[in-house]
Amino acid sequence: MENRDPKRGIKVTIDPKRCIANAKCTAAAPGIYVLDDETGVAVIENEEAATLEQLFAGARACPTQAIIIEQFGRRVFPRILTPMFGEGKDGQDDGEGETR
Repeated sequence: MENRDPKRGIKVTIDPKRCIANAKCTAAAPGIYVLDDETGVAVIENEEAATLEQLFAGARACPTQAIIIEQFGRRVFPRILTPMFGEGKDGQDDGEGETR
């Protein structure tokens, strides 16, 4: 019987512009996600030891969808990445929030 790695092709990224450092990911997957002391942005501390369930638990707990999981180059979580306040449809700042 062939033993397949469930994390094969998995890439987890954390968007520092979306992370608001509320640490819900660290509560959902303790020891896997931690907040960087200097930036306050979540980072993956021990990706090799993390299970697929832990990686997804942290991503699901993130209220701003800052944790993005891809497999073989295709985003699997979140399926739809909603724009943040002040972002245009292409994910860039639309400038509408500026005061004049």
